[in-house]
Amino acid sequence: MKSKIVHVGKDAFSKEPILILFGEDATDAIRDVSLLQRFEEDIRDFQLQIGDHIYFGDQVYTITHVGKSVSANLMSLGHVTFVFKPFDPQNIIETSIYLSPYNLPEVVTGMTITYQSSL
Repeated sequence: MKSKIVHVGKDAFSKEPILILFGEDATDAIRDVSLLQRFEEDIRDFQLQIGDHIYFGDQVYTITHVGKSVSANLMSLGHVTFVFKPFDPQNIIETSIYLSPYNLPEVVTGMTITYQSSL
């Protein structure tokens, strides 16, 4: 599954090691703090699991945890939060995918994100 970044919000990058993504229908307030993505095809029953990969252009990240709400939110809102730090079961965010390595990728408008599932 692939998406294209169509907007980078003015406050999308913060001190926190996270990136928040939404589909193009996001509100103005959400647009400011997130990346907007457009999927190349309809998302149906897409599942990710630990060990799968996310590519930001040619930058590859390995999934270390997938929150319970990730698939539903991706399919309905195009929403996911990427977290670039070790998974902490005490502070889980169910809409998040935790990724390694623990550094933010370089992200620009027009970049392709590839969600590579082994399922």
